[in-house]
Amino acid sequence: MPAGKMRQLSRYLVIPVLGLFLSGCLSPVREGNPLPGLGIAAAQQTTAGIKVDSGSVPGKETGIHRKTVPVTLYFGEDQGYLVPVKKETTGAPAVARAAMQELCRGPAPGSGLNPTIPPGTTLRNINIKDGLATVDFSRELKTRHGGGSTEELLTVYSIVDTLTRFPSVRRVQILVDGKRLETLTGHMDISMPLERDNCMIRESGH
Repeated sequence: MPAGKMRQLSRYLVIPVLGLFLSGCLSPVREGNPLPGLGIAAAQQTTAGIKVDSGSVPGKETGIHRKTVPVTLYFGEDQGYLVPVKKETTGAPAVARAAMQELCRGPAPGSGLNPTIPPGTTLRNINIKDGLATVDFSRELKTRHGGGSTEELLTVYSIVDTLTRFPSVRRVQILVDGKRLETLTGHMDISMPLERDNCMIRESGH
């Protein structure tokens, strides 16, 4: 395995996790059951210096036409990979916030995909500045997480890879209840900003 990739992996894991190497990339090993359903509440976003009040629900404003914007979300599948799913959201101009809300709502019923965000998790805030997206979730992201190394990786990189699809985002800092954490369930360091990792992604026709 190249030395550069070994350095990258050393940043991922807080404790040793066996069986996560395949052709130089993370090859997830399923542990436990897929994360269950989810819930999400409206949040507030500051994007590129513009504060967006999210007290209203997109598309519900009387007399205002909301333009749909395509976004790519990443959900889990049974082999332990992320699968890209294209969706239309009416969240413009707060597209990043809308994308996180769609991620928290989970995949469409019957899609064969699994949600990656624990039930009851709400989006508290999201801010994008100088290529860094700082996204803050409620404590349920940690307290209701099902655990397992693969499940933790899927949760983290569903967030990171969804946000880094936007040209303005190069790195993502995940917060829980307004605070930086070392890890969600003990397997991956999230204390510092994370970059995109395509090794977790399996292309699909979804």
